[in-house]
Amino acid sequence: MKGLKLLAMLLALTCCLSACAGGGDVSTPTTESSAASQGGESSAPETSEEETLGEFKTAFRFLVTSDNHVSATTDASAQRLAQLFKSAYAYAETQEYGKIDAFVAVGDITNYGQAYEYTAWKNVVNANVKAETQIITVMGNHEYYGNLNNLQWGVDSYIQNMDPELNKHVVVNGYHFIGVSTYGEGDYSEDISWLESALAEAAADDADKPIITFQHHHIKDTVYVSSEWYANESAQLDAAYSKYSQVLNFSGHSHGPINNPTSCYQKDYTLFGTGTLAYFEMTTGMTYGTVPPGADQAGQFYIVEISEDNRVKVMPYNLLTDDFFKTSDGSEQLVYAIDNLKDKSTWKYTEAARKGWNQAPAFEDGAAITLGKVSSAAVEITFPQAKDDECVYSYNIVCTAGDQKKEFNYFSEYYFEPMPETLTFTLAGLAAETEYTLEVFPVDVYGVKGEAIKSSFTTPEVEKVEYSSQNPVNFVGTFTNFDSKSYISPSGGNMAYGGSANGDVFVGSWNSAATDANSKFELTQNGYNGSNALTVWSNGRDNQGLYLFATEQNKNTTKYPSTAYLRVWVDFTDVEFRKANFGLVAPSGDLYTTDESDNVPDLFFYYLPEGGDTWQEYKHGSDGCFGADQASCVKGFKGWMAFPVKDFTYRYGTGSGTGTSGEAYPLNEIAGVYLFWNYSSGTPEGTKFTLDEIQLVEDYTVFEEYNQ
Repeated sequence: MKGLKLLAMLLALTCCLSACAGGGDVSTPTTESSAASQGGESSAPETSEEETLGEFKTAFRFLVTSDNHVSATTDASAQRLAQLFKSAYAYAETQEYGKIDAFVAVGDITNYGQAYEYTAWKNVVNANVKAETQIITVMGNHEYYGNLNNLQWGVDSYIQNMDPELNKHVVVNGYHFIGVSTYGEGDYSEDISWLESALAEAAADDADKPIITFQHHHIKDTVYVSSEWYANESAQLDAAYSKYSQVLNFSGHSHGPINNPTSCYQKDYTLFGTGTLAYFEMTTGMTYGTVPPGADQAGQFYIVEISEDNRVKVMPYNLLTDDFFKTSDGSEQLVYAIDNLKDKSTWKYTEAARKGWNQAPAFEDGAAITLGKVSSAAVEITFPQAKDDECVYSYNIVCTAGDQKKEFNYFSEYYFEPMPETLTFTLAGLAAETEYTLEVFPVDVYGVKGEAIKSSFTTPEVEKVEYSSQNPVNFVGTFTNFDSKSYISPSGGNMAYGGSANGDVFVGSWNSAATDANSKFELTQNGYNGSNALTVWSNGRDNQGLYLFATEQNKNTTKYPSTAYLRVWVDFTDVEFRKANFGLVAPSGDLYTTDESDNVPDLFFYYLPEGGDTWQEYKHGSDGCFGADQASCVKGFKGWMAFPVKDFTYRYGTGSGTGTSGEAYPLNEIAGVYLFWNYSSGTPEGTKFTLDEIQLVEDYTVFEEYNQ
């Protein structure tokens, strides 16, 4: 979701530069600080009396944030940005050294790099920053998203609306800050020589002081999530930084939690992943993808202090609790401490140092799994959290029946404070009438797995359902084929986001029950074999939600003998999607889509061209969608498409709100069929496409005629 996936999650989201009287100027770097006393009220966080590094006399303090993703001052992330300053100044005022000398924003300041977004971000900052604090920013990839086909547009927008300099070498009270802006999604190729010169200049000025460096993307295979999200020129950046052990490097992009201990990494210099004020996104491999439940509850940044003798404390702060993060047992403040930047033998965050003392996580004596509802395809389980010397990262859950094994992986939710004492998950996609052995293994942040707690259960038989359509249909398993329709009634809302299904079709917002005047549909005779069908288009380019409902009025079928596949006849002759995906709506309004299955390597769908006799296999992209941005183009498709329902998983917060993210669709009853879509950059607004013969079937290759 670091790219345009933000459009499918949390879009909460005028040109002149202005600065508040008495506040730091967002646009023009300065080299000295001056005292000021304005700022909002905030309770000062409590800190430990014991300094991690012994006697520590602070000589310099700065803040680091990343991935603010601000579009408007009303955004949750914008409000957290304002709180960041209030909390940081409140803390500083309790210290002997009472100032904050600099504030660094490491890219993805905005969602699209638009002038109004920069204005919103600056308005928040200027209303809360003191004159003593130097503001320093660089571009991230989202600063280019206002016009994906023109990278220069993103550069020009940043220069005109944020800062005339893309790369930064600013000296604040004798400390060098060196920042590099990305060019597009992660290209730093034009900046390496500039960076090398800036680093050499900083080191020549004072070889002992820390050099603070930053770029939006991680250096590959260093901090948390950097094995998956990193700068294209990681090797060149790393080679430049590695010449100076006094480098402190800050990067963002991944949205990984900064209280994860692997967010600090040391080898030839020290690196930090910088977190987010918008939403969490983490490593692949979890059942619910990279974005966990409650991902929007993220507000993290660093307060960094440098002592008079060049020791360093990097302190992760949690805006949602308005306090510093604690160690895993909650007893102490979490601090990443560097006692000697030049003596690597003292470094505590190298791979070798961590391997020397890391222990496997373990459940406490008496810990047990509690079984909840057991259905023919799923089981609900609850278990207590395991313990670890540093951090329990996730749980590997294994259901075994004979030689058949099904695995699930879920985060421990360590990124919330306090961590929940117990976790509850629904394990779906199981076989009916089967006895399972259940094992839950704790896993720490280094991938070390502890001993499992165990249980067992048996799934009951599948409910027997005989298909019975009240509408004229061609094939068994048809939800609707529009043949009995002379008019399609619009719905004023949708069940998934708090609305009601008071019509046949809802078109509008993808993440609310709000209709969209640009969203259009009509009944045409362009469907399967020239029959009635639903034709859809938009006069805008926003993300669209399309819902087809079963109601008493339209008599669409709700119960099916099998829901193994959703099969749909489509005419995409003229349209290409940027991203699109199908899904199902449960009677509770819970929404299940492939968009929730991020980075699943075997997320397939199938296509049978009109007039053809051979089904073709395709693969969804990394965001669980098909379309131009997913290397899964469907332009020109006309015929049948089929999607495994097992790949439709629960979208957090929809419907009843009680579903479990990553849970596969568990029922043989549906209330609606869903399509998320928007146009690709090459498809004109108003381009129409058609859907027909929407079905739930056991085998997508079999067309069983239905005789009523």
